Amino acid sequence: MIVSDFRHLNHTVSPAATELSEAWQRSLSRLGDYTAMVVRALNLRPQAAALYRQTDRHLLVRLTLSGEHVILRVAPEDDLSAHVTFLRGLAAGGLPGARLIQRDLSKAFVPFAYTLESFVAGKTAADLDDEHLLHSIARQAGRALRRLHRQQMPGFGRPTISGRWPRLSWRHVLIAIGQRLAGLPIPQLIFSPEEVQTLQAVLHDPRLDCPSPVLMHGNFGPHAVRCTVGGQHVHLEAFEEPGWFVSGDGLFDLAFGLRAHLPAAWREGLYEGYCSAGALSVAESE
Repeated sequence: MIVSDFRHLNHTVSPAATELSEAWQRSLSRLGDYTAMVVRALNLRPQAAALYRQTDRHLLVRLTLSGEHVILRVAPEDDLSAHVTFLRGLAAGGLPGARLIQRDLSKAFVPFAYTLESFVAGKTAADLDDEHLLHSIARQAGRALRRLHRQQMPGFGRPTISGRWPRLSWRHVLIAIGQRLAGLPIPQLIFSPEEVQTLQAVLHDPRLDCPSPVLMHGNFGPHAVRCTVGGQHVHLEAFEEPGWFVSGDGLFDLAFGLRAHLPAAWREGLYEGYCSAGALSVAESE
């Protein structure tokens, strides 16, 4: 039975929800209406539709077609240029990831950018409790991440929706990443003046120079690795949910994936997998 009414996807948003921007409130309250518009425009014939997941930046609607599930990704504020670039990079490198079926970043038809992607089943590595499985998937992810970082990119940061790359240095991108992770006044509240000065000095260390940008994930960790489990075996299905910036120094992904709060089994497996194609140089290790 073909679904033609998507109003069940509309969410009631409280007027007191001041933490949500106008764009998010509009997208949530009219998600079903907008889904219906996109479904008609793409001539889809879904048999079911459900809100699959909500991330920090996107709403994911799963549409069940006659032979497969697909994901409608709604971006209330993100223009999806980096997301599309990342998915295309995965496909070009033969790396595991969702297949990009359709996209519209113009916001001309509906008031947000959207993509239609293949549905990737499974769970994230962050949901694994077994240390053996976590170590195994981390090794697989490390090997794939090393392959990802072999793809050269035309610029640092993220492209515009027209595909052009701004003239930025890796240092500019690093500073921007820091501001997105912990913008002012958070550093001053957490660190002493001496520690803030040390952080600034680190950002200007010449060892951070990166002359040639590569494709990177930008927000790498167990949460970004989708896998399937069968008994004592685990299989990497996809890299997903890239960060705001997807081009720069690939070692940023490795360092981000090795953060101290992550499980030891994950960190050990990731490093082993990443170095399995060749050990890091002395400069890279520093």
